[in-house]
This record gives sequence, C-alpha cells and structure tokens, in this order.
Amino acid sequence: MPLSIFKRLFICFCFALLTALPAQAEEQKNGTLPPALETALSTLLADAPQGKAAPDAATVNAVLDFVATNKQAANKVRPEARPQGSGAYLKETLNVPLRKLVEYMLDPSIPGEAIYPSAVRRNAWMPGSPILKDNAALTDAAYPPAAPIVTRGVEYEETTPDTSSGCYYSYKLNRLFVLADYKGRTALISVSVMPGQSSVGLRGAIVGNDKDWTYVYTPEKGTNLAMLGWAETYLYGSASISVFMESAPGSGKVDVSIFKWAKAGWKGSNVVKVSHITAGLKRFTSGLRQVMESPRLPSSDAIAAKYSELKAMNDTELRAQLSSFGTHLAKQNADPLDEKAFRTVLDNGAYPGTLKRDDAIAELMKLYMRQQLGTLPAAVARN
Repeated sequence: MPLSIFKRLFICFCFALLTALPAQAEEQKNGTLPPALETALSTLLADAPQGKAAPDAATVNAVLDFVATNKQAANKVRPEARPQGSGAYLKETLNVPLRKLVEYMLDPSIPGEAIYPSAVRRNAWMPGSPILKDNAALTDAAYPPAAPIVTRGVEYEETTPDTSSGCYYSYKLNRLFVLADYKGRTALISVSVMPGQSSVGLRGAIVGNDKDWTYVYTPEKGTNLAMLGWAETYLYGSASISVFMESAPGSGKVDVSIFKWAKAGWKGSNVVKVSHITAGLKRFTSGLRQVMESPRLPSSDAIAAKYSELKAMNDTELRAQLSSFGTHLAKQNADPLDEKAFRTVLDNGAYPGTLKRDDAIAELMKLYMRQQLGTLPAAVARN
C-alpha cells in the first residue's frame, strides 16, 4: 500500500477520533487572560461591523498593553472560547517596517492573494466598504498618529485548500482597522469576524510544497480524507484580532500578535482544536513573511498595476495566460490528484477553462508574485 494511503488513513483516524470525542474539540472553554483583556477583545469583535462607533481608548490600550508587555510563551496564552469557537494565540516578528506592511495590506488596489498567498485563494472588498475611500488616512498617516485612525469594510474571501482535509471555503468578513499610538510605537489592530457560516466545503488540493502556493480547486463537495469524502463541511465561526506593532519606535521590525477563534465541522459538530488553529496561523504568517521579507518584492504600485492589467483582459486572454500552468497541472498525479474529481478538471490542460473569471485573475496574480520573487519554476511559467 503506498505511503500516501497510510497518511490519509492516519489523518482519517485522527479526524474520526475528534468527532467521537466532541468534548476535546471544545478544548478548554476558560482562557488564561485577565478579565479586562477578555472584555476588550469581545468589544473589538462586537465593533467590527460597519455603523458601529469607534472603539474607545481603554479597549484599544488594553489590547496593545498586553501584546507589548506579555512575557508568556504564545502556547501558554489562551483566549477563552467565544461563539466563533475555541481560541488560540500566536506571536511572531517580521523583518519589515510597519509603514511598508500597512502600505501593502491596506491598499484596496492590491488583492489579498498577492500578500497572503498560502491562506487566501482570493479576496475583494465589497462595494460601499469605507476602506475603499479612506484607506489613505492609514497608509499616509504620521507615525505615531496623534489620535487613533479607524476604518472598516466587508470583505469577500475564498480560502486555499486545508492542509489536512483539502476543503476550501468562501464567506464574507466584517473588518475593522485601528491605527494607534502605544507609548511612541505605532500599532495597527486588524479585526475580522465572519457574520454567518461559510459556503459548503469543496474539494481542493495542495500541489507539492505548500510554500509553492500551487493549488487545485474542484467544484465537488466533500473532503480528501479516506472514508470521509462524503462529509459536507462548513466553517461555523471565525474571528481574529491581529496586532501589528513596531518592535521599537521607527524600527524596521514588526511584532505580530494574533488572537484567533474558529469552529468547523459537519452536521453542526465542531472538530476544530486549538492545535489546528495554531497551525493555520503559522501557515498565514509563513506566507506573509515569504512575501514581505523578500528582497525582490515588487513595489505596491507595480502589484496594483499588474492587478489592473489582468482585470482589463477578457476571458479568452486570461485563459491563454494560464495555458502553460494548466499543462503543468495536467502532469501532476500525486495523491489525491489521481482521483476522478481532480482528473476531471486537470486532464488535457483543461484547468484554466474551469475557473471563474475572478479566480483566473487570482491565479495569475499568484503566478506573477512567484515570478517576481524568483520562486516560479520554468515548468510552471506562463506564456
């Protein structure tokens, strides 16, 4: 029996064990954080939708004070469970100035798939989102700002395939951003809350190494897990509060602290554990690091110009640009790409023709970023 089958059976066993022991999926409802901080986190999550008042100074400062002074290891920090699921925490440092990070993250003309390639298939701001007209207030702000600067928006997002199940999802997010001063250090607080549940999980796959950002997406419901291919899964809840703070005033480094909650499964069950959330956070920051720390990172204007160029193409032109990528994918047959659901979209270079227009543009944006960063193999190079 091939090694890949053993791996899938092992994953299946772990997945089934989670469903058989739902109490473990609800891992530790009580957190380890001070009550005042828990209140501040809840307030920020509640303040995410458009039309809410700006978060008060006490709420903002409670969160910034914790991430700036906490000495506990990240795995010892546990936010309490919320309606969005169990909570986890991660802290890392990026070797990039905060102003540069904000410039790329909050420019609506730069799509999320260019900045968060390992976590996001594509995302876009919904019409009417305030950030579409006032993002310059944050990207051009004085550091540190004299007073907190706040904006919001509603974002449509599709994920990349999950590293275990292969499922990918789409949903909307309420987003809140606060740029603030913390004792001379500038910090960006980024809040996201999924107001409902996601679309049903569809089958996708990671091709090769996840750090290569090559993924295949099918229209078939289910998972890639042995004996669980039938499961119709959903994200039932998702929320995060991310703090990007200068390591020191004006420094070239950013401390990234993320509080994250998630709940997912099927038929109302939740199979997400804290370890799963932490792994997802590491995947997110790994992709962000690959992009933002690269010495070959294109300017924000160059990325925006490329995105605009792709959006101006017609469908025939987009598919032509993806033809060599489709040919490359057709040659891949490692598990689970050898299964019918994947061969249907891959054989004979058919993959580009299966993509919706927005997804084709997103795929070309990732190929462009890989080309610019020097990570695109010749076999994947587009025409």
